[in-house]
Amino acid sequence: MKYQVDTFVLDVKARTLSSQDNCQNIRPKTLEVLLYLANRSEEIISKQELLDCVWDDVSVDDGVIFQSIREIRKLFGHSKIILNFPRKGYQFTAQLEPIEQNQRAASNSLATPSLLKYYIAAISLICLTLFAILVSNEDSTDVNFEQSILVLPIKNSIPYGENDWIYLGAMEQLIAKLKGLPDSIYIYQGTYIPHLMHTIGLDRKFSSNDVAKIFSVSGATLIVETEVFGYVSDYKLVYKFHTVNDVKQGVILDTSINAALAILSKKLANVINQPLKQSEYKPVNAFNDALFAEAMISYESDWHTSISFFESYLALNPDSIIAMIYLSKLYLWDNQIDNAANLLDKSSKMLIEDPLEIASIKLLKGRVSAKNKDFIKALQFYQQVTNITDKHQDWFLKASVAEEQGLVYLEQGMLNKALASFTSAFSAYQIIQSQIGMNSTRLHLAEVFLLQGNTAQAKENYTKAKESIQHIKLEFLYSMLEQHKLTFGNRLDSR
Repeated sequence: MKYQVDTFVLDVKARTLSSQDNCQNIRPKTLEVLLYLANRSEEIISKQELLDCVWDDVSVDDGVIFQSIREIRKLFGHSKIILNFPRKGYQFTAQLEPIEQNQRAASNSLATPSLLKYYIAAISLICLTLFAILVSNEDSTDVNFEQSILVLPIKNSIPYGENDWIYLGAMEQLIAKLKGLPDSIYIYQGTYIPHLMHTIGLDRKFSSNDVAKIFSVSGATLIVETEVFGYVSDYKLVYKFHTVNDVKQGVILDTSINAALAILSKKLANVINQPLKQSEYKPVNAFNDALFAEAMISYESDWHTSISFFESYLALNPDSIIAMIYLSKLYLWDNQIDNAANLLDKSSKMLIEDPLEIASIKLLKGRVSAKNKDFIKALQFYQQVTNITDKHQDWFLKASVAEEQGLVYLEQGMLNKALASFTSAFSAYQIIQSQIGMNSTRLHLAEVFLLQGNTAQAKENYTKAKESIQHIKLEFLYSMLEQHKLTFGNRLDSR
């Protein structure tokens, strides 16, 4: 069946949306969301109803809705095709008109199984919808990121002095200034970036040619590359704003690095046509310390050396929460579980104001408990992280904790709960388009489906992960992919 929607032609059977000069494919679930909303375009449809009707075959969270809404808006080229009503739901603003004029054909089209399901579900769920709208206490802010911005470490070409702090410290300063952008712009946390670069094999000498690799792995829509030259009171900041198909570049001259970064943040806001207010977020002062800078430099490539530097730094600065977070991660990666546990216990006794820092610490404490096979305690920590991220949304943290919950459930053989957690993790990773997260979760899903006896779904997830990992060259996941192949053999590897 084909429909006219605005100036587009929607082909339900082919799953395409066509204009005069373009034809776009539509994911099956996104098509279901589009049809469900479009067939009731005069109504406001709650998130819960969409979850119950479109994702009735699997347990997921509302991240999948945000992803589909974003895809639909992108297909039509404007956000007004679907309106968001906070705490109520979504409304489709265009009319769905059958292209065939024959009434019988139109009648038959309404009797197709997929559309009939929508009408039956709509009638049966009216009361549930009203109830969900009335009792919902959660914030229904529409997560539809117009841009996701990743600030790369700032290369330092100043020929003198103790300036190693610039590499990550100036990056954190710029990220702090960009926190003044609207909530519709996603800014990657600084703590995520060094590990991302280490994962894809980039060192401090990365170049503009490496940006394409970062795009494919991170899912960012805009990447900021900068380099500092000059002398005291005479700095030159060379910048490049990379998008997938374009690069805008320029230079800023100023008497201080901080002032140059402030100008850069305003230029970026102008480029993406967004307002920029002064951010209340404070960058981490520790990056200005030469010892901390050395620890972060080693963090990218030599974890054992980095551990030594962080231990020395904490001996001099015992109240540094950010250093505790980094060192705890290093201890866990190096399998020093007791050291990680002791350090995290110490951090719990300190006054921490940033809720996301609290969430990061609790996530690490959950990982320690999971490694010690104390699964009940691990899940308690993970639930505390979830409670924080529900109020202070950070999609990377939401995805990470859901993935960790899934691993705990999987290890205990609680397959249905594991499936629900991994599905939630995948949805959150999709929102920020984290290729590493999406594909690691696909491999977890493949394992769960296989253990449930659902070989078809297992192969589908494994094959998609394998193709993506090999195409993008996600070397960090090669060992995980190989382990799945060794463990499950030909049951998963369909090639």
